[in-house]
Amino acid sequence: MMCKVLIFSYISAVMLMTAAYGTPLSPEERLLRTLIKDLEFLEKSKDKIHFDLYTPNEKQECRWQALQCYLTEMDTLENEIEDEDVDNLENIKKNLQSLMDLSTPGNGCKICEANDKKKFPAFHQELSNFLKSMLKKAR
Repeated sequence: MMCKVLIFSYISAVMLMTAAYGTPLSPEERLLRTLIKDLEFLEKSKDKIHFDLYTPNEKQECRWQALQCYLTEMDTLENEIEDEDVDNLENIKKNLQSLMDLSTPGNGCKICEANDKKKFPAFHQELSNFLKSMLKKAR
């Protein structure tokens, strides 16, 4: 009888903690939330970057290749952003790579250079939308 009371108490405590703090996030969800937040910091540089970047349009079916393309294009931004945004850019690149490590390459996906080039504000918006759609699917 005492054992049943202890088990019931433990289950109740776990349920209360889950209700209070929510369920723990998966590594993918944590990465996506962090990336979205870091992209918001980079948004203030949108109007200061004036060159075109390859912007993937094959999204979920070619997720790994899209992430790889975004990561490659982020490398080109290093010389174009202000010093205070360098840490955000490095975090974005590191987290994009970690997200790629959780994904598998798709078949029949085009290479980055086969995508259209877009100005940085459109590139930024596409990447943000892509990450948000991945977050919705991860939940």
